[in-house]
Amino acid sequence: MAPATVITARADVSTDHQLSKVVIVLMPPLRIIAVRASRVYLQTLLGLLGAFGLGAAADLGVTMAPGTFWHTLMTCAGLALAPAVMSILQNTAELLARVDTNLPQMRA
Repeated sequence: MAPATVITARADVSTDHQLSKVVIVLMPPLRIIAVRASRVYLQTLLGLLGAFGLGAAADLGVTMAPGTFWHTLMTCAGLALAPAVMSILQNTAELLARVDTNLPQMRA
């Protein structure tokens, strides 16, 4: 099977030859929510670790003693959960609203 072209942004795709190789990848809603929440979690975790590591958190009164990286990692991992949970809630509401719009017969 030949490699397919996956369109991630609008581009000059006007010929039938180019459009014949376009593959639309459908993902189940739970996977979409999981991917988005994972991205938010990892971004927040890395941002918090960067703030602790570069000393930006010290300006807020949060200090990190030398040799306590594991403790800092666990603290940042716990703090990164809140944005990930908010992302799950937001994306679930968004997908439910989309289902409500596209399939009005499924309303209670």
